[in-house]
Amino acid sequence: MNAYLDPDALWRVLVAALAGGAGLVAVFSVALAGLAAARPTSAGGGGRPLGWVVAVAGFLVVVSGVALGIWVMLHK
Repeated sequence: MNAYLDPDALWRVLVAALAGGAGLVAVFSVALAGLAAARPTSAGGGGRPLGWVVAVAGFLVVVSGVALGIWVMLHK
């Protein structure tokens, strides 16, 4: 458009903010729900093994996203 506004850079910032901000929070909440499903109930029922898989995968995604964000900030 002009020298002050770059639409291409604006889209890149928007996508990075959504993925790093709201995206990681959503994955964290899904991981917590998987962890809650994996717990055995007090009535003697066992937990769901798929809950452990979802929880571990979600927490790995969140930790790697945080590590990537720290790495990018330190190398700029």
